[in-house]
Amino acid sequence: MKKKKSSRIIWGIIVILLLTAAGGYWYYQQIYLPAQQVEETPSYQTAKALRGNIILLASGTGNLIPATDIELSFENGGILSVVMVKVGSEVEVGEILAQLDDIELQEQLIQATRDLRELTSPVVFAEAEQNVAQTQIDLVEAEEALEFLISPSVYKYEKRLVEAEEALKEAQETAESSPSEENDQKVAEAAALLEETKTRLAANLIYYEETYLTDYFTYTYRDEDTRELIEEIDAPTEAEIALSRARVATAEANLIEAQNLLAALKGEEVTEDATGSKLVQLEQAQLEIQNIQDAIEATQLTAPLAGIVTTFNAQVPETVTQNPILTIAQLTPHTLEIFFDESDWGKVQVGYEVEVIFDALPEKTFLGQVTHIDPSLVNVQNTTVVYGLVELDISTTGWNNLPLNSAAVVDVIGGRAEGVIIVPVEALREISDGEYAVFVLENGEPRMRMVEVGLQDLLYAEIISGLEVGDVVTTGQVETK
Repeated sequence: MKKKKSSRIIWGIIVILLLTAAGGYWYYQQIYLPAQQVEETPSYQTAKALRGNIILLASGTGNLIPATDIELSFENGGILSVVMVKVGSEVEVGEILAQLDDIELQEQLIQATRDLRELTSPVVFAEAEQNVAQTQIDLVEAEEALEFLISPSVYKYEKRLVEAEEALKEAQETAESSPSEENDQKVAEAAALLEETKTRLAANLIYYEETYLTDYFTYTYRDEDTRELIEEIDAPTEAEIALSRARVATAEANLIEAQNLLAALKGEEVTEDATGSKLVQLEQAQLEIQNIQDAIEATQLTAPLAGIVTTFNAQVPETVTQNPILTIAQLTPHTLEIFFDESDWGKVQVGYEVEVIFDALPEKTFLGQVTHIDPSLVNVQNTTVVYGLVELDISTTGWNNLPLNSAAVVDVIGGRAEGVIIVPVEALREISDGEYAVFVLENGEPRMRMVEVGLQDLLYAEIISGLEVGDVVTTGQVETK
């Protein structure tokens, strides 16, 4: 009986084990394996489009320098007699800074002034007026004598011929320099007048030969042998006429010289080609005074610009030469020379905005603008740098009278976009040169969208159009393994 009971127990255990194994297999197939088989879906790195600022800048150093500086020297050497300024003095345009001894020049001026008074005295002035009147009379008499020899009508048309020739020449020069129908017409009119004058002169010359000589140069005398009255024309010779013309020309020249001298005595302007010994003497006396006055003026060193004296290298009563003894620096507009690494060449351009913080005034930021960039790199202390100039605008910040050579940190703003939509630069996909797209997540799926991109720095890009604040864009994709 015991043997049968033991067999039943063994078979029961076997059945239990079989059922347990079957249940485990069912659990593994129906529950465990499906739980482990998760669908592999892609996961994305994303970022939201936000509002922010982008500032493109390049940082360098700078030093405060004069806007302009100039070295001054005396035009001629001499003994320094007076000094009105010192280093640090502020000066205005035209202010006298120093002066040389001018005693000898002042004595020369007194003598030259006395000499000029002798040449312009009332007696000299009266003589000049009398000379003008007398030369006018001489000219009239000379013209009358010539008129008698060649006839008044011939003399008149000879003068008109000269005037017509000059008028034609002037009209031709005007037409050449300013071509126009109007000027061409003036040339034609002047030419016609010249031909008409020639014709009239020719007619009067015939009258002169046929009538005038008979009327005015016929002489009657009695023949000694026959006692008959004989009429004969004693015409003026060419030599007599030429001599008469020369007297007219001399009288005209004398009158012009007399008139020029009188005009100069009156203080009136005369032409540069004016002649006459007395006029030359007067002009030389006036020039002598002017030269002495210029020399006296040259003994004074004056400021050509407003600024501050930065150097002065002479003492009274030192003898100075034409070498510079003084430097004036003009401090406005406030100017910095700037130095940037050569890698910043494209980031530093004329017209860019600038922010400046001086080492001596770290709590204050000055604004300015780049006004000059050297076209080539320069070497400073064995380092190749970009060199330029900056002009500060102190209209809003004021000025703290910083000393020259004050050092500063200079930030050049290559671009500024404030309160704009920005995304990480990793979100951009360059489709073609200058054209970009981003992938925007819509219902969990990335959709490509074209965008217009503005400024970019190392981290972010400005989106001008194509995105709204809050849009989620992909910046990369991570696949599950």
